Amino acid sequence: MITDMQLVFLILIITTICFLVPRFRADLVAISSLLALLVTGLITVPEAFAGFSNSVVIMVAALFIVGAGVFQSGLAQKAGDVLIKQTKNSEWKLTIFMLILVAGLSGFISNTGTVAILLPIVVSLCRQMNIHPGKLLIPLAFASSMGGALTLIGTAPNLIASQSLQEAGYGELSFFSFTPVGLTMLAVGILFLWFVGRKMLDKPADQKTGTAVKFDAAELVDQYGISDAIFAVTVPTESKVIGLRIKDLHMPSTYKLTALEVIKEEATKLTRLTGRGKSQRVTVEPNYVIEAEDTFLIYGEEESMSAFIADTNLIWQKERTYQLEEGHLAEVILTPQSRLLNQTIKEVQFRAKYGLTVLAMKHQFKQPKKATADETLLYGDSVLVHGKWKDIALLSAEKNDTVVLKSAAEETDLANQTHHTMIAGIILLGMLLAMIFEWIPAVVSIVIAALLMVLTGCIRQTDQAYQSINWQTVILIACMLPMATALENTGGVTFMSEGLIQSLGAIGPLAVLAGLYGLTSLFSQFISNTATAVLLFPVAILTAEQMGVSPLPLVMAVAFSSSMAFATPVATPPNAMVMAAGKYTFLDFVRVGVPLQLLIALVAIFLLPLFFPF
Repeated sequence: MITDMQLVFLILIITTICFLVPRFRADLVAISSLLALLVTGLITVPEAFAGFSNSVVIMVAALFIVGAGVFQSGLAQKAGDVLIKQTKNSEWKLTIFMLILVAGLSGFISNTGTVAILLPIVVSLCRQMNIHPGKLLIPLAFASSMGGALTLIGTAPNLIASQSLQEAGYGELSFFSFTPVGLTMLAVGILFLWFVGRKMLDKPADQKTGTAVKFDAAELVDQYGISDAIFAVTVPTESKVIGLRIKDLHMPSTYKLTALEVIKEEATKLTRLTGRGKSQRVTVEPNYVIEAEDTFLIYGEEESMSAFIADTNLIWQKERTYQLEEGHLAEVILTPQSRLLNQTIKEVQFRAKYGLTVLAMKHQFKQPKKATADETLLYGDSVLVHGKWKDIALLSAEKNDTVVLKSAAEETDLANQTHHTMIAGIILLGMLLAMIFEWIPAVVSIVIAALLMVLTGCIRQTDQAYQSINWQTVILIACMLPMATALENTGGVTFMSEGLIQSLGAIGPLAVLAGLYGLTSLFSQFISNTATAVLLFPVAILTAEQMGVSPLPLVMAVAFSSSMAFATPVATPPNAMVMAAGKYTFLDFVRVGVPLQLLIALVAIFLLPLFFPF
């Protein structure tokens, strides 16, 4: 008959396998695991839902709100502006300053949000300097992970490490407990990425861009393979469609076509004398009234265009080549926590929600293709959209679901946010000082900071505060904590701890630390670093107690190892975010990530006993 401990391990194995399957959401897997433990009687009802009242869960949720205040107030954008000013067309300055900036920001706010802010800035600077973005974006993602390990609040595993030690009777970790080792790892990581990783990722700059700084719409349209899907038609002076609205033509439903822009020729005294007209372009809205001599740029298939021309008798401009207006195009990538994932383009309703039309998309490791209404948006997709510059700018300001990677749209004016930028900075500084000097409990200072971000208008609406919380992470932590409880109750933690001691204990505690670091590192490449940390912190503490040594170095090993996940594109959200923008393959992460993983591991194994003696 199966024992309770064997049943817990069976549920854990099934949970881990489900975590590895991209089709299953991590939070739903965690909830299912929680219910399985509850139904089988391995944990009680209070134990099952204790995670939702856990202070770490509250802190993580509140930190997302604080981060949203930093982003919406323009404070994070100011940091990006500093990057632009300091680089001065120097690849060395761009790389080093970028790595330091992203690491520094990630030590205090979400590394995913930090990468979302800096990603389009770095891509733009690469284009200006004629550098392939792939040379710098993996370093950007890796530096954000290393930066998250610098402070207590930089990443969820650090918060859980502090709480695990406190609950075991060893006291809390201070705000800068992680900093000395974390800074050394960051320095080693930066040196590796500059001297080795950067060269391994070196690719020739796209020859079509040359040294042009200006956004090139034709290049982007060509990259997505839709050059042959843009057609121009002109309305003759006696056309029967004059006076009708665009929506009266039923182009999407009848012909599967979309009118994107209209080119209007403006007549002035000067143009009549010179014979050269001045054209004006506007995006086409459903209620636009068709006028004589309007030229429309239409997106669709050639066969559908032929049918449309036959029915309307419009003039098909096959001899002239028209390009879409640069300010109306943008390349967008989906963030790992985007609410648009696993929805079809039709379900998302880009046109109704954002005022934008999806022209084409690119799935990971696949060639770009024309977008269809039934196409499902997946993890790591990039999308080419068309619309008004102000709608693109609004989309650019929203970092939760999407990141606008390339756009010629006018930048959002942050001048009116100067007041809120200053307030957000003061709130963030006050929160950090309260935590550093331990004036009040950490969870209280973070919740107060989150509330102040809303009350002072740094977050424009209360609903946006709730939307900024990555509920998948919150649910994941709350639901995986009972798994650790079940392992402790059934002897599973003791079993794993004794296994470590029996296999490596004879060599010494340093060997056990190395084994624990390696085990954590392996798990964190494929499943959430938070889930990995929750499961292995109790093992680290019990192993130390059974060996008669301090648990601190083993706990720190688990914390650092769970955050240093570089070997796969699914190891961390920042890794996934740079996938499409850098045009990476899975092998690119393996080639750069595995050596960095091993190097950081050696640094950690050597330094941890020095800073945290056994």
